[in-house]
Amino acid sequence: MKIDLHMHSCYSADGEFSVAQLAEKAKEAQLDVIALSDHDTTAGVEEMIQKAAAYHIEVIPAIECSTVFEGMDVHLLGYGIDIHDPYFHSLGAHIKKMMDDALHERVVKLEKKYGVKIDEKRCIEEANGGNAYFNIITSMLNDPANAHIEDFRPYQANGSRSDSPVVNFFWDKAHAGTDLFVAVNYPSFKESVEKIHQAGGIAVLAHPWIQFYEKEDLLEKAIACGIDGIEAFSNYHNAEQNAYFASYAKKKGLLITCGSDFHGKNKPKIMMGEYGYHGDEIDEWLLRLKNTLNQ
Repeated sequence: MKIDLHMHSCYSADGEFSVAQLAEKAKEAQLDVIALSDHDTTAGVEEMIQKAAAYHIEVIPAIECSTVFEGMDVHLLGYGIDIHDPYFHSLGAHIKKMMDDALHERVVKLEKKYGVKIDEKRCIEEANGGNAYFNIITSMLNDPANAHIEDFRPYQANGSRSDSPVVNFFWDKAHAGTDLFVAVNYPSFKESVEKIHQAGGIAVLAHPWIQFYEKEDLLEKAIACGIDGIEAFSNYHNAEQNAYFASYAKKKGLLITCGSDFHGKNKPKIMMGEYGYHGDEIDEWLLRLKNTLNQ
């Protein structure tokens, strides 16, 4: 059994491919079960179910929610939810407005810290409704006028962090606790867990990575919020982190999921169906997830 329970279509502001293209790519990757987990929206799920059926691929309805947890931006996967639930139907527009409002503050901080000039309006236009942060960081890193800035070199061509430069720059330079961080008033993690449960789904902590690695106090707080599982296997994790989160989930009786977080060009290193797991427990994890949804 080959599965990938975390991928994004163009219904995510940072996703590249249409639902039809994504279904075809799932077929090419020889996947048996997938979950379209777009950011804060279920708009593409029905189409994915139809398109994937033509390739005999099973689709689990899903969403990836933007949340705030202990002052950090933390993503939460909801599997098996009612995709027509009113809360999730309107969530995407609400989140987009908050992200748009925060974009200018991000630009101001970048310009102040590095002494650069960013054409914010042009970047927004080029994004064409997508996540303009990718355009802003890409433009900043690739501007010849900024070639002398040491902080940018790892993210420029052939740099040590150039495989996914925008994503890596954010995690290295702009996440919670850094001077470039801009807080967005996303729904709380606990509230989002509750909304997923109310919509008949199960809540899974997405790619916990460095935010939660060997931080059992934070993991315990996430469990106290009602999560059902952990996305233990992710492209963001190294082998030690994958093993740590899988072991922790087993110890706590939580569901284990795995997903590539495939986006396309904005995360070029990530391939659909790949997330660092090569064992034989996939069928067991998937069955347990399905049984939990059917309870």
